[in-house]
Amino acid sequence: MILQSFRSEWIKLRRPTLLFGTFGGVALAASFFTILTFTQAPATGAGSFDLPSLAGLAQPNGLIHGMSRAVVLLGVVAFGIAATQIAAEYSLGTLRQLLVRQPRRFTLLAGKYLAVISFLVAAVVIASVITGGVALVLAHIRHVPVAAWFSSAGLADLTRALGMLLLAVIGFATLGFAAGMFLKSSVFAVILGFAYLLPFESILERIVPSTGHWLPGSLIGVVGQGGTATDGFARSLMISTVYLAAIAAGTIVAFRRRDVTA
Repeated sequence: MILQSFRSEWIKLRRPTLLFGTFGGVALAASFFTILTFTQAPATGAGSFDLPSLAGLAQPNGLIHGMSRAVVLLGVVAFGIAATQIAAEYSLGTLRQLLVRQPRRFTLLAGKYLAVISFLVAAVVIASVITGGVALVLAHIRHVPVAAWFSSAGLADLTRALGMLLLAVIGFATLGFAAGMFLKSSVFAVILGFAYLLPFESILERIVPSTGHWLPGSLIGVVGQGGTATDGFARSLMISTVYLAAIAAGTIVAFRRRDVTA
């Protein structure tokens, strides 16, 4: 059953080093962007790196600025965690033993995938709560009124932003899961994924600007930000979904047909 595979994967995920390391690292990363946003925000106008002003932070969407800027970093973490969890089964030789206990490969893969996704979603939600507390403290320090944050419009913006961020994290985790399954090496999958998501896509976009509208990492990042001036949310979500559906289908087919010898 998928539930049994889900539970067995969580036995690994709840190891203290992985659990607290991931949750703490994600919260720290998100808090860093929030601190940067509030400390560098000018009184009026746009700051460096297009940071909002203090007046902009007082708007209903002021609470979400820090988290939305952390989408790429959170995506990289999600990619790495997902890639490591599946690749480790190959490199450590434990996948064969798992298949003895659960010979239905799709069931095993689906349970593992859902467990990793739930783990990362929990990490992002907890990080959002911690980041919200950090934002409240910094708003008090910089004398930013926060009444609009808790208005109906502010809560709607917060819910929408968190949903978009979770969609992006799930997308990056799906890419990582596929990379770990195909490459079978945790180290190689993580290094290759980091190299592609961070420098490669950025360099390619600078050389050929039009590619930024089609690269999967960029599009998933746009989804997490709720759309940008050059790429709309709906278009980015649609193309990203097509990419991820194709990748997921290829991963399932490969996993079901590939021999496991170790």
